[in-house]
Amino acid sequence: MPSNIENANISAIKLGTVDMTKGYIGHEEVYPNTREIQSAAFTDTSTLSDNGGTRIFRVTGETGATYNLTGYGSGSYTLSSSPYDHSISIGSNTSCGGSPRTISTTLAPTGSTVLQGGGSSFSSSFTQSHNGYVSWAPSTITVSGSLTHTNPGSTITTIAGVNYFTPGANFTATLTVSGYQQSPNLSNYVRFTQIQNGGLGGVQQNGTNSSNAAETVNSGSGVLNYSNGSWFSPNYPNAQNINGSYNIDVTLDGITNYSSIRYQLFFGVPLNHNDPCVTSWTGIQTWTGYIYP
Repeated sequence: MPSNIENANISAIKLGTVDMTKGYIGHEEVYPNTREIQSAAFTDTSTLSDNGGTRIFRVTGETGATYNLTGYGSGSYTLSSSPYDHSISIGSNTSCGGSPRTISTTLAPTGSTVLQGGGSSFSSSFTQSHNGYVSWAPSTITVSGSLTHTNPGSTITTIAGVNYFTPGANFTATLTVSGYQQSPNLSNYVRFTQIQNGGLGGVQQNGTNSSNAAETVNSGSGVLNYSNGSWFSPNYPNAQNINGSYNIDVTLDGITNYSSIRYQLFFGVPLNHNDPCVTSWTGIQTWTGYIYP
């Protein structure tokens, strides 16, 4: 415990005419009244990975010295042993659109503690990298191509001067998908499980628009594999580029006539992407233009 003369620290103790370096009352050191911290710094200042980790902030000085840490590992402390290692945990640096950051801790003495060299603080820092992920929104995925009615004869009927496709009408579509982007973060195309096939639709005889007419798919081929109304990636669970050509052969079923038909290649459910920094993802919902009997 420091000893004072009135309100001032004891500045010197003499034995006769000789200056003493230390003074004790019993076993307790009472002079000098200050305790010194010689150093405080991270033991490893190399660049830390974006995943984070633990670094040691080491304090060396006289036991009983008191100090505050600000920045990482902040708090008020008393040096119980020397050197003393503060274990500093640093979280991940993977935020979308982030950048490398500086991890810094500063020690400032409190009470009667002083720093070697007479300064007001010791600071130490290092850099933590960033994974480089950026926020982004995929561009619109477009489909172009054509739809052909392959058996016009008996599968077109005229009612009150209006031509209609009848059940049994067969159609083939040849389409090209483009605009599907690679993720700037994953250096690959975003992954998906499956994409539902929208199939035939159009304007029914009663004037209402159907988004999904009754149909039988005879065959489907393309960049993806087709089965039972869905397109599947042959590379799943790996990422798959869906840009490319697709062909479908489909027959109108049911009992409803249609005054126009269109073919919807992919239904508009979002893809199951695995990029956490995609800001919007609308999936694909597009088709060829309407054709008329």
